[in-house]
Amino acid sequence: RNEKQNIPEEMVLVPEGKFLMGSTEDDVKKLLELDSNVEASRFDVEVPQREVFMGAYLIDKCPVTNAEYKKFIESGGYKQRDYWSKTGWDYILQTKPLDGDDLNSAMDGEDDCPVVNISWYEAEAFAKYMGKRLPTEAEWEKAARGTDGRIYPWGNEFDHTKLNCSESRIEKTTPVVKYVQGKSEYGCYDMAGNVWEWVDDWYDLKYYNWRRKKNPRGPAEGDFKVVRGGSWVNYPDTLRSSFRRWSQPEVRFNDTGFRCAKDNN
Repeated sequence: RNEKQNIPEEMVLVPEGKFLMGSTEDDVKKLLELDSNVEASRFDVEVPQREVFMGAYLIDKCPVTNAEYKKFIESGGYKQRDYWSKTGWDYILQTKPLDGDDLNSAMDGEDDCPVVNISWYEAEAFAKYMGKRLPTEAEWEKAARGTDGRIYPWGNEFDHTKLNCSESRIEKTTPVVKYVQGKSEYGCYDMAGNVWEWVDDWYDLKYYNWRRKKNPRGPAEGDFKVVRGGSWVNYPDTLRSSFRRWSQPEVRFNDTGFRCAKDNN
């Protein structure tokens, strides 16, 4: 069936097809020439670069904002067991975010800035509340860099006017549609800088050596979830679309948010 799903206005369709995932040895060599203090081994998790085929999917144009997340809180999202995975619900029962100051940044933050201080479990529950899910690592990377293996969403040259990073000297989050000129070719904003973004996959060092060349997914379990994209505190090497970082799913950071994805059906 070929009829196109109605695409929600806050999402874009990433069509099916191949893209280049990860970094080449050459990319890594250039990085090390730029900054000899960087440990070469930190880039091992991005190689080899490989061609991966992805089915079509939808992804949010922007990271989820404070205004959107506030609706989830105010509509009782933290009390509705259905939105939460078993581990996520246990996490909520333990940490009781509604009783303390945990959600202040969402409630008091500027409406059009990305929500931060949100654990992976909360991101997962919000996505379910929206009828969406978190993107896989591969879905996130394709939406960020397109099909041609470019290093940043806009191309191969770093340009600090196209994103919110440490060189912008803003030192906090910015409205999600501020950097129009930093959009990816599919029309996604903030895929470099502003906030790190939780994705669905568990982190695996050797993920890029796996043989799977179609809709790859991370391992079934693990200790850490993947975050992508870099934030307002980061420098060029960590703002590249292929850079991989990990965090424990229960932690909250003031520079980490997320965006949602959805199957195209």
